[in-house]
Amino acid sequence: MTPEIKKNSSTRPKRILNLLSHIPTFLFRFVRLLSFVVVLLPAFCVFLWHYLMCDRLAVYYGSCKCEKKTGSDHNTCTQGEVNESPQCINGVKSQRCKICRPLRSRHYLDIYGSKTPTKDKKPVVLFLTGGAYIIGYKMWGTLLARALAKYVLVIVPDYRNYPAVTVEGMVNDIDMSIEWVFDNVDEFGGDANRIVVVGQSAGAHLGGIIVVQKVLDRLGRMRCKNNKLESAQSKRNDRLKSGYEATDLCGFISTSSPINLVKMKQVFHSHGLSCSVQRSIFGGSEKDGLDVNGEDVFEKWSTFHMVKKCQAEFMASFDSTTTDVSGVAELKDLFPNLCVIHGTNDKTVPVEESIEFLSLLTSIEIPSKQKFYDGWTHTDPILEAPMRGNHLYHKDVYELVRLWTCKEKSIVDESEHKNDSDLNGNGSCCEMREDTRLLEDASDVLPDLDDRDPMLQPICPSALVEIARICNPF
Repeated sequence: MTPEIKKNSSTRPKRILNLLSHIPTFLFRFVRLLSFVVVLLPAFCVFLWHYLMCDRLAVYYGSCKCEKKTGSDHNTCTQGEVNESPQCINGVKSQRCKICRPLRSRHYLDIYGSKTPTKDKKPVVLFLTGGAYIIGYKMWGTLLARALAKYVLVIVPDYRNYPAVTVEGMVNDIDMSIEWVFDNVDEFGGDANRIVVVGQSAGAHLGGIIVVQKVLDRLGRMRCKNNKLESAQSKRNDRLKSGYEATDLCGFISTSSPINLVKMKQVFHSHGLSCSVQRSIFGGSEKDGLDVNGEDVFEKWSTFHMVKKCQAEFMASFDSTTTDVSGVAELKDLFPNLCVIHGTNDKTVPVEESIEFLSLLTSIEIPSKQKFYDGWTHTDPILEAPMRGNHLYHKDVYELVRLWTCKEKSIVDESEHKNDSDLNGNGSCCEMREDTRLLEDASDVLPDLDDRDPMLQPICPSALVEIARICNPF
């Protein structure tokens, strides 16, 4: 057993006990969540029916245990029965044995829209669901997939939650799923060159960590290259071991994300997630929140602090005596397209989180878009709004996908590299500026969303949605 596995297995019981010590708080939240589901039962019935009956494939993205243990490929593996449908593994079609895809594993992803015929391969939306790091599940992406799967390939990966793993394990799971999508999405009608990652709440936080850590890993390799160190040695220093770069993504959309964990600590605590549980979730000591290396886990996993670290690393990599041998002129060249979305009435993650983050991005000249929804709560984008037929969030995500994945067919305005203005004085939403004019030949780009589409119609009376807001624990 490796040291990493030993450490994980020895600390998991402690994490479970820590969670159980807060049963009264979680029980109260669970009752509210159950009431929320009961009030919206008509919508959740449609939700569940669509999830079970729609154009959806559940595919295992985890690593192959047999290949690790025996060094053999899947075609020669004899440790289990073979799945009838071949999968693409490292670019080669092969059979995946059942022992390598256990049903209880969280390493599955849902692929929506692979059976919908299209002339060309579809752009890909990889949606990362939230769930307070504890109750996340891939089914929460059903309504977004229901709205968009006719036009794009929607992929929603599942990942392990706390207390099975800490945030580090969640990040590794999602990173593995993203690499799987790059390697295999062509087999399902998706375009690996047109992938946009979208995250909501905890999913947005985890996705943001991956994007920024990819930048930090690349900066580390650039520094080693400038210092004439071996590339293999610099690669071993990467925290994420996947092979893609942040710039291989067409974009990243962060929705209702906790960004500055140092400031969010007390907010989470007031919502029932105690400081000790938070420290445990992020992999720190229950007493002081430090990891095994003595690093504050709230800063370590805060995308706000990670972006500031990117700026410091970039400046250190290119001093006056350093010749840039990596072809990177500015820090922004290491990031994909970015957009930050938030509801102004979000009590779980206050909108100030996004405003402060956008200010940081502007100060270090990293371009981004922004969208604020007036009066929207934490879960409005993925649940309440689409349930009552308001697909503003889905339309904005779709427009960004069109914008970012069709740039080779567009005319880009110079203002694209400037951030939008902050939230205006009266608290209404700031519209995203149209930075790109698509060509008039609409046949070469994705079509507009049709408001008459049955998948965009209300599935619950507005009155029930308003009642459910009172019960919503988020």
